Amino acid sequence: MSTLNAPTNVSFALGQSVPQHFKAFTNYMTQQTKMHANKVFARYYSNGEYKTATYADIDRLATNLACKWAKDAQGTEVVSFISDHSINYMIVMLAIMKLRITMLAISPRNSEAADVNLLEKTQSKLLIANVKYESIAKAAVSQVSGVKLIVIPPLDIEALLKEPINPDYQQILNLDFSDEDILKPALIIHSSGSTAFPKPIYLSNRYLFNVMSCFEVLVNSKDHLESMTEKDVALPSVPLFHIFGFFVHFSVTAFGGSCVFLEKLPPSQTEITKALVANNVTIMAAPPLILEQMIPYLEETKDLAPVQRLKYLIFGGANLKHETGEWFHAHGVNVRDMYGTTEIGAIMTSDLDRNSKNWGSLRLFHRDPQGHPYGTFEINDQSEPSVKHLYIHADSPTLANHVANRADGGYDTQDLFIENPNYPGYYTYLGRRDDTLIMENGEKTNPVPMEATIRQSPMIEQVAVLGQGRQCTAALIQLNRDFAERFGPEEIIATVHAAVKEANLECPGHSKILPQMVKILPFNKVLPSTDKGTVMRKKTESTYQDVVEKLYKDFLEGPTSRTKTNAGDDTSAWTPEQTEDFLIACAAEVLDVPQSTFKDRTQSVFDFGLNSLSAIQLRNRIAEYFDMVPQNFLFQHPSIVSMREALMSDQQEDASEQVEKQYQRTQQLAESYIKMAKKDFPRARNFYNENKSKVILLTGVTGSLGSFMLRDLLQDPTVDKVYCCIRGKDSQLRDRLVEAFESRSLDTSLLNTDRVEVLPMRFSEPFLGLTEERYYQLKQEVTIVQHCAWLLNFNMPVDHFDKECIQPFYKLLKFAYKEVNPMHVHFISSISASAAAGAEILEEPLPLDPKVSMPMGYAASKFVVEALFNYLTTEKEFPCYIERLGQVCGDSENGVWNVSEQYPLMFVGGGSIMHKMPNLDTVIDWITVDYAAASIADIMLKTANLPADPEKSIYHIVNPKLVMWSDILTAMKKNGMEFDIVEPAEWVEELAKDDTNPAFRLMSFYEGNFKENFKMPVWKTDKTSAMTPIIAKSPVLDADLFGKFLTRWQSVGFYNPAN
Repeated sequence: MSTLNAPTNVSFALGQSVPQHFKAFTNYMTQQTKMHANKVFARYYSNGEYKTATYADIDRLATNLACKWAKDAQGTEVVSFISDHSINYMIVMLAIMKLRITMLAISPRNSEAADVNLLEKTQSKLLIANVKYESIAKAAVSQVSGVKLIVIPPLDIEALLKEPINPDYQQILNLDFSDEDILKPALIIHSSGSTAFPKPIYLSNRYLFNVMSCFEVLVNSKDHLESMTEKDVALPSVPLFHIFGFFVHFSVTAFGGSCVFLEKLPPSQTEITKALVANNVTIMAAPPLILEQMIPYLEETKDLAPVQRLKYLIFGGANLKHETGEWFHAHGVNVRDMYGTTEIGAIMTSDLDRNSKNWGSLRLFHRDPQGHPYGTFEINDQSEPSVKHLYIHADSPTLANHVANRADGGYDTQDLFIENPNYPGYYTYLGRRDDTLIMENGEKTNPVPMEATIRQSPMIEQVAVLGQGRQCTAALIQLNRDFAERFGPEEIIATVHAAVKEANLECPGHSKILPQMVKILPFNKVLPSTDKGTVMRKKTESTYQDVVEKLYKDFLEGPTSRTKTNAGDDTSAWTPEQTEDFLIACAAEVLDVPQSTFKDRTQSVFDFGLNSLSAIQLRNRIAEYFDMVPQNFLFQHPSIVSMREALMSDQQEDASEQVEKQYQRTQQLAESYIKMAKKDFPRARNFYNENKSKVILLTGVTGSLGSFMLRDLLQDPTVDKVYCCIRGKDSQLRDRLVEAFESRSLDTSLLNTDRVEVLPMRFSEPFLGLTEERYYQLKQEVTIVQHCAWLLNFNMPVDHFDKECIQPFYKLLKFAYKEVNPMHVHFISSISASAAAGAEILEEPLPLDPKVSMPMGYAASKFVVEALFNYLTTEKEFPCYIERLGQVCGDSENGVWNVSEQYPLMFVGGGSIMHKMPNLDTVIDWITVDYAAASIADIMLKTANLPADPEKSIYHIVNPKLVMWSDILTAMKKNGMEFDIVEPAEWVEELAKDDTNPAFRLMSFYEGNFKENFKMPVWKTDKTSAMTPIIAKSPVLDADLFGKFLTRWQSVGFYNPAN
């Protein structure tokens, strides 16, 4: 229970009454010492055993030190201290605070340059250093003028306790406190400096009080929880120069409890157990790494009593592997999560009730006088609306001084969460915004849970999963030397790869770490980590840059000729059967499937699960035995037979020949679908009634365009109903739709009607994945189909799109067809399908020549559908419509534009951070997503009762009002961006120098697209504008519209105008 030396109306559980009463942390400690004078405060390890010091002991030691240093500290507002964590650290910290001077806690792990930088930034004029750090302290002080250095030996506590309190302490120390002290900085704790020099963060007295309030607010004010009293003993395994350590050590003072100082940090499991037993510990706090290492120790010793006795085992500072938390919970250990940062204090916790299974999801607990939390969870990225970013309000009393990074004075934490569906209102921590690896293809990887799984192996001390802007992930492994030295190299490698394989089971395919991308570091190499055990990812990449580059180069480029190992295998003498058997063995190995899987040797290996990443693996495997295997080999030759033919051919194909083959394949596909359609679709008869109901089946509805299209259709009273086909689990389809609306600031109340119904999108299955009865019911009811969903991948060949997209869509066309009045079917095509058709593209069907499209599978697949639609409309009287979509930007009202796309990344990374933008010679016909959607919806409804007409079947969804790239740059500058305009090659070169720039994640894309200046044609919009005048009203990207984008990006933490 709380026992404060204050009136009864002063309590940590009663708002800000504690800071208002005590004013300063040092005054609070003085008053608490008076109340708890003879109770044990500190338990410390000395000469092989644990000893104790009371509140009065610690206060007297700190008072005498403060009096001793008072003269030295005159003339400085900041006193710095560098030392290892120990009871000495606490005594010195309290002494400096008694001087009413701000203390800078310098981590002993800092470099000399970092210490110099901190002394300069804080203008500290006195540095106190433990003798262990005398050398680095002297070196730092010598580089900063006017700084005095005091070097102190370890305190002889037993001897110092025999000294009486300084009789003049009341005259030496200022013991008067006022309201001015509440917001005055009392402590400076710096960031870890994982990407640059550490940043000093100023913590006020009010901040420190709120940090210390956690146990009182969360536990002692709740009747159903095990309360904390003077008998409780806390064991922090985190240092006092981190806010997590400060919180645990000093929270016990509210109820007269005590805290333990371990032998050293980080501690061994044996030392932790010794401390738990010797001190009867009831509360323990640790970073997740220590808990992960604890499980094998407990399983080996089979002595769980010391941890089961704990009232609370708190972890924080990083994510804990789910399996680790479940293990502790299953074994009767009350493990619980707390979340905070130095900038915002401790602000979230899981349910602390040991009976609750919710040990790892978090809820904001600091509340304003109206009972509202001081934080808000905001959608981080429209493409993943369930992932939320935490923003702390400007009025939060937990905020450190001067950390605001928003115009309203609030703070973007850069931390990402997702709401736990089993515990509404509680959020699971996912990682940092900058933890999220944006792969080369735009896919996202969260490395934090992968690292947690890999670290569970006792063979592994630390791991860093990398992959920012790359085609695949990689893992650097630091071995646990003490454990690994018991094994031979083969056993070590096998164990490490087993741990990586375990992590791969839980992550999406694009995130999986391939065996070739695992690098085990030598015993004498370590990965840069924070004091909390969190790997410093960016520092790791820079430290091991050569190692990482070689890892990727060896994998992505693979062997250019047969390896020495296999040079003796004369593959030129192999028969076709032997070559195919070899290819099947390789494919089976890479995909981890039986060789019998490949019975049809003409079938694409992509059909069996090969993706762009495993294609590199398979290509490299083949290149070990065959010479001159190009990087895109699998994409050009996707079947066993086609691979064999290419490998055994005497002639080597050049790039133009490969493109030509793809064009030929596209032509074959188009012709084959037209041939099928000739048989499958008799000529329809059109007798449409103008008064017929409009019932729409819409796909792609969770995407940006689809969401706005649905909004517009629901706002039209002539639309009776919209069926929304959505991928995913049936139970989550409705939630995905709501999230899609929320993430784009659309009115979700429109969805609260029976005019909207969700359906699973499984078009490859019989009856489109529906029951036969439901299929035929919808076939009679639906009048319009709009197919907006399509795979977005620029690597895959057209055959892959055929299987994944065109074949299922053909089944949807069969659903839409009726001999009398078939449904009106609309298809969102792409301008890439006609980009090579000339300088001007008319709103007309394309010739049956795939060379009018760009040479990639995505564009080719759209061309095939356009060819099929032209045939169906012309020859079968099947009303099919093409909407060729150009570059879409954010909406005109709220400026919601996905921050992971190429242009938002370029605008912020170039215009705001790099202060350079490329000089592009291009015409801009970009259209805002809301006007694009409104135009398409208008076309759908206006053509709903028209008969099939090839002349009115093609529409261009681009902005009729063209501007130049230079106009975009002008709009940026009018919004306050300052930048130089440089040639594209220089811009790419400059971007390559800064991997922290958000645009760096698409580095390879910019490199590839800025090499050649491909001039895009102009897509005419005469017919489209006549059909839907809305499109002519679409705003151009001027200063006003660009300002909306910036405002939106600033609100989600993507853009900082202060840069």
